[in-house]
Amino acid sequence: MAEGSNNNGLYFIVGGIVVVVALLFFFMSGGDVDTAADAPATEETNVTIDAAPEAPAEDAAPADAAPADAGTEPASN
Repeated sequence: MAEGSNNNGLYFIVGGIVVVVALLFFFMSGGDVDTAADAPATEETNVTIDAAPEAPAEDAAPADAAPADAGTEPASN
């Protein structure tokens, strides 16, 4: 029976390692155990995407522009 009593120190060391690993996991995970259960499940988010306004045609001339040769005479040499 005296042979089995030498494992008490081993159990103490293994228990300490388990506690250290558990603490490291807790701190590395941010300290929050379960944040997904705290979120409300009834809220909805609706996203509406409006169409972009159409750009005016670049080739279209302004409506009030007069022709370039209106009222002018050709240059004489």
